[in-house]
Amino acid sequence: MAEVAERPRAGLGLGEKALRRTLGVNYLCCQFGKFSLMPVLAVMLARGSGGSTSAAGFHMFAFLLCVGLSSLLVSRWLPRLPYAVTMAGGMVCSGAGFGALAFTSRPGLVLLALCLAGFGNSVHGVLVRVLIAESLDAEPTRNTVYGILQIATNAAAALGPFIAGVLYVAGDNRSLLAFVGIAYLAAAVTLLVGLPLGLRPPSTMRPTDGARARIRTVRDPECLRALALTAAGAFAYGQFYSAFALFVAMAIDSAMLRAVLLGGPPVLIVLFQSGVTVLTNRKLRSGTPPLSLLAVSVGAFGIGIVLLGVGLPVVAGAAAAVAVFAFAEMLFGPMVSIAFNRLTNVSPITSSNFQGVSLTTGEALGSLSGGAVFLACYHHGAGDWYWLALGAATLVGAGLHLARARTTTVRPEEGH
Repeated sequence: MAEVAERPRAGLGLGEKALRRTLGVNYLCCQFGKFSLMPVLAVMLARGSGGSTSAAGFHMFAFLLCVGLSSLLVSRWLPRLPYAVTMAGGMVCSGAGFGALAFTSRPGLVLLALCLAGFGNSVHGVLVRVLIAESLDAEPTRNTVYGILQIATNAAAALGPFIAGVLYVAGDNRSLLAFVGIAYLAAAVTLLVGLPLGLRPPSTMRPTDGARARIRTVRDPECLRALALTAAGAFAYGQFYSAFALFVAMAIDSAMLRAVLLGGPPVLIVLFQSGVTVLTNRKLRSGTPPLSLLAVSVGAFGIGIVLLGVGLPVVAGAAAAVAVFAFAEMLFGPMVSIAFNRLTNVSPITSSNFQGVSLTTGEALGSLSGGAVFLACYHHGAGDWYWLALGAATLVGAGLHLARARTTTVRPEEGH
């Protein structure tokens, strides 16, 4: 599968500039909605359930699971409607699901509302990746668009907590949820206005896209490497908001410094993603396989993790890890999508679903490890060993792929 087969593109009548503009504004709106709510969602759910952290944790798990996997339930029917209608419908579902939290605290209804919101995010995310893959032929061009989406996402992630702090008052979530609902509705409008109504996803119902074809694709070495590297990178990324957040909370007294460290990556990504995109585009044009760049990003995550365990002063080590993590994320996000865009034995919707499954699995397991295993190690005086062992494993995995890639000749994609 090293040689990428050409397939008919769906992007008739939709130029690269129009795609950048439409998806950039769309992502900015929907991610503002998401990241204005996520910093306080667990607290909001706990208050609504009478202080039950277990109920809040279950609801959060269900929401994140739906974000990653629920689009699988409707993949077969997605090509029946235009991108604009289905993606906008996903945004409306998310806005309605989050907005419903203002009117109920009953556990069953809260669960349904969060699942609806997660489902909308899942469908939207899958179709964004499919639209980019089908509209743009060259990987550097796709990389540029993915970089723009990364900037929009992290701009929202940097500012969202401040919006939450202003609009959320304990016991009264209506102002914040109204803002979130409006942000998602605005995201829906950008799609209806910016995308041609005749533009549809490619059909998933073709002879080469049945269950057997999917099994063959999963067994393909390139697909296996994409799945493994994505899961490994997502596992490492999951440490930042679990183990790293706990480490910073326990080891650093200054609340301001903790906020700067945890808020550092989004700011750095907004500032430097464009430069990293230019560098990775040069690599792609010169024939460097996306999987090799993906392995570099996983290795960078490993370096950031190791820095936390080598005995540096706490603040210096944490700051260095934040900088390396941010660089790794700038590579990781776009390269994951481009690597899965290369899987041509199944439909783009199926390959996008493969991507969602590997990301969700890796990040969920990483967060679990960071919240449980790290705490156990830390309380037994072995916190440094946790970082060193995990970082070393991550580096070895990335290094093995890069060593294998050097011995394999990969022909660049035609059209780069």
